[in-house]
Amino acid sequence: MRENLGQTAFLWKKFVEIKEICYGEFPEVLGLNKRFKPGGRKIKVVLDVFVPKNKKRVDFSSIYRKLLKLLPSLERHKCGENLFDDLKNHKEISSERTEKITHIAHLVEHVIIDLQSNITQMDSCSGITCGYKNPEHRFDLFIECRDEDVGRFSTFFAVDLVKRLLFSKNLAKKHFRMVELVKYLHQNIPLHQKGELNNLESKIASDLGWTKRSLVLLFKELENFRLLDSRKTLTNLGTL
Repeated sequence: MRENLGQTAFLWKKFVEIKEICYGEFPEVLGLNKRFKPGGRKIKVVLDVFVPKNKKRVDFSSIYRKLLKLLPSLERHKCGENLFDDLKNHKEISSERTEKITHIAHLVEHVIIDLQSNITQMDSCSGITCGYKNPEHRFDLFIECRDEDVGRFSTFFAVDLVKRLLFSKNLAKKHFRMVELVKYLHQNIPLHQKGELNNLESKIASDLGWTKRSLVLLFKELENFRLLDSRKTLTNLGTL
């Protein structure tokens, strides 16, 4: 039976969904991962994951290989569930529905970890994926987080990446540039200046070797990932 690609894209969009994000210490989970630092702050993500009934197989190895092009340090992750050992060895992941949704949630956790570690240059970052008994499609992700804004961006961007790859799409040039841009902003633009990015666009574009138009287009995309409000901070594209 041939898969309806348009319908499947809609289903993936609907069935990997962030329900809540919050920031705090969450001492109740400290004992769940021995690598958690006492007193360290974390981002908590409540995630709902479903798998369309017509999706018989999820090629996690292919998804992992594509992610490595954007986030090569994923290969160095240590995972208590051995998920990454299986993916590196191209082993087939269980096709049971509950196993698939658990691996999807777990993969999102690791992508969040890698994104924010890359952007904020954390020496180490640990997390844990906790599944609900009821409803079984819901997960709590707890991830050490140095910067709340970067943590939120990493969460929305990670979910977007995983959903895209679940639909067998490739990553685009803009995804690589997005990580480069957020890393630049975090390292070079003080918090009090982030509301005045329209005054800094020429400098940022020059520093990154991009055109001002391509930079503004990426800035507008950052609005979707809850990092910027482009209506307040950015140049109107029609003026470029």
